[in-house]
Amino acid sequence: MTQSIRDRYEAAHDDGRPLIGGHRGNPAQHPENTLRSFRSAIAAGCDLIECDVHLSADSRLIVIHDHTLDRTTNGKGLVRDHSAAELRRLDAGQGEHLPLLQEVIELALGKVGLVIEIKQIPIPYPGLEEKLVAMLRQLGAVQECAVVSFYHPSIKVLRGMEPKLQLGLLEGARPIEPARMMREAGADVYSPHWGAMDPQLVKEIHAAGGAVGVWPVDDETAVAWCRFCKPDSIFTNRPVEIGAALRAATPG
Repeated sequence: MTQSIRDRYEAAHDDGRPLIGGHRGNPAQHPENTLRSFRSAIAAGCDLIECDVHLSADSRLIVIHDHTLDRTTNGKGLVRDHSAAELRRLDAGQGEHLPLLQEVIELALGKVGLVIEIKQIPIPYPGLEEKLVAMLRQLGAVQECAVVSFYHPSIKVLRGMEPKLQLGLLEGARPIEPARMMREAGADVYSPHWGAMDPQLVKEIHAAGGAVGVWPVDDETAVAWCRFCKPDSIFTNRPVEIGAALRAATPG
């Protein structure tokens, strides 16, 4: 039976171990946000994979992290200024191409939970939320996916559109009232940088009925802090090594 992403979080909490998420797949070994990278993260035993989504000039949901093409492809300029066909002709490294979100969803279904980060700042994409929810419903993927964003108003909009969808707030700093922020946005997960997490934050989010997911846990210091604070999920650019380290340090 396919496991929902909520069930994955509940099982991990009961087991006392964090879910391991491949941040943009397995970018330590393969080009980030490519199908090769996501397949590698799944093969490494990740519970979750995470990808980033923008809209192309012809309103297709395309997977890439930056608003610009220059860092991760042989293209130049803004993602939004190119059609999906133009974007998919680019080299994203090792002969890989930028995937459509639909391809990543289809790869993940039945294997891992998929966390989708929507990019609405600093460049907004009007209508992105509607297109995303429509695609998740069409593919029967609502309960196996989560959507997160640094732009919290988008999360509030998504909560009104699809009550069954798991939603998360991304944060780089330590706010005074993280649980209140989570409740006001209608989110289920509070997802800070690992260095902005502390045991009190985890306690507050758990008391509010939420889960804590941190990023990017890529070295021994971050692993040690996660062992101490006990978040519900960690996202790493090194899922093979960090996953092994965390599994060895937790019961079961």
